[in-house]
Amino acid sequence: MPEIVKVKRQGGQVKDGGWLVLAESAGEPGVGYTHSCGTEILGKRVAHPIWDGPFPCSGSGQCEYETVPYCPKCEEEPSSSGTPITPKGSYHNP
Repeated sequence: MPEIVKVKRQGGQVKDGGWLVLAESAGEPGVGYTHSCGTEILGKRVAHPIWDGPFPCSGSGQCEYETVPYCPKCEEEPSSSGTPITPKGSYHNP
């Protein structure tokens, strides 16, 4: 019987380069995953702003998107706002 979760962990946690929730789940890529608690894994689209402008926290307005898997029963839903990307040669990443 699965362990009863009292406190939800942050959605979209990465461990050893892989999504933690997928490592705890059964399934096949492209078919779907079921978490160890029996709940189907969902995905949230997360936007990462690209900070490539000449000033702090500035950019062209472009974003890079990824889908973050999470268990709606055991994890909080990930935020749609992701960590900014700072390309090499930009103000933040010379």
